[in-house]
Amino acid sequence: MTNPTRILLIDDDAVDRAAVRRALAKSGLAHTLTEAAGGEEGRRLAAEATFDCVLLDYRLPGIDTFALLKTLLAVEGQARAVLMLTGEADPDLATRLMRAGALDYIDKAEVTPSGLARAIRFAEARQAFQAELADARREAEAKSLELDTLNRQKSLLFSIIAHDLRNPFQALLGLSEVLGKAVAARDPASIERRAKGIQEAATQAYALLESLFSWASLQMDTLAVTLTDVDLDAVTTEVMQGAAETAADKGLTLDASCAGIAVRAQRDMLTTVLRNLVGNAVKFTLPGGTVTVFGRRLGDEVEISVADTGVGMPPGKVDDLFRLDRRTTTNGTAGERGSGLGLLLCRDLVERQGGVLAVSSAVDRGTTFRFRLPAGIPSKPSRTFAEASPT
Repeated sequence: MTNPTRILLIDDDAVDRAAVRRALAKSGLAHTLTEAAGGEEGRRLAAEATFDCVLLDYRLPGIDTFALLKTLLAVEGQARAVLMLTGEADPDLATRLMRAGALDYIDKAEVTPSGLARAIRFAEARQAFQAELADARREAEAKSLELDTLNRQKSLLFSIIAHDLRNPFQALLGLSEVLGKAVAARDPASIERRAKGIQEAATQAYALLESLFSWASLQMDTLAVTLTDVDLDAVTTEVMQGAAETAADKGLTLDASCAGIAVRAQRDMLTTVLRNLVGNAVKFTLPGGTVTVFGRRLGDEVEISVADTGVGMPPGKVDDLFRLDRRTTTNGTAGERGSGLGLLLCRDLVERQGGVLAVSSAVDRGTTFRFRLPAGIPSKPSRTFAEASPT
């Protein structure tokens, strides 16, 4: 059974309201009718209840009809049809009202049961069509935005392959050629220097490829995410041990405070995030500085932060950190180079696990990255980073 059409009639003339009431009663249209004797009453009723159709008198005392029409059309969550009732035969006025959002214009002298029912049905059908059209437009805009993002990602991949990835391989080719000459000349110092340069270039190329493949896999949705209880202290210990040698070479202190804390996460993803964030912190911290990984329980969640006492960033740069179209690379305090993909990868990996990666930073005062994940159930105690570090 079709639901009755919910109609709101706004007209200050009692005689005209009675005429509309009689016409609707004889029309055969299943409906419920609510009447308002003025504009303010009509505005209140429209805000308090849901109506499929509003019959609005054009000339209401003490109120701007166009303003009331705009209000009736702007009620959130309602796709209502508004039909104008008037005693004036003015085509220009009808055009203005239709442009303002009214779906039809009915002369009061021509209000008949069949005509009124037909106008209401037509208005409802047209309103439904407009709602479907608006939904289709929003869907098309979302698809367009998605395609635009994909195009930017494709351009970014080509840019990395064409520029970022070419540089370390050019260095490898050049250094290997020089190394060959040094070997022929039996120059041990030059051989050692060139071999170290080759190692650095190869390390840079490998790190870039790893970030590139991981990030590309995320964009193609090829990484499955299954959350389990993960010992945060064990993951942090693994990450800190991996960064220990580089940190020692720069004279940095690594510190971790995550004992007894577990999170619901994908272990490999969490490890990748912390490895990138700790590596970034080491990269931008001057000798004598400190890099800290800290975990704390906040209700049903765990907040994980990676903080450093490094060079920090100005507000403008912080705002652009996760902008795909503003990917930049900055050399570290010892000239370390990066791909500019690490933080984008971290953001996507954190979001895949249900978190949001946030950052705060101040120039010459350091940077802190933090995110929250659901708390997990701790397993047996693991060794802390300090206990696991070689003496």
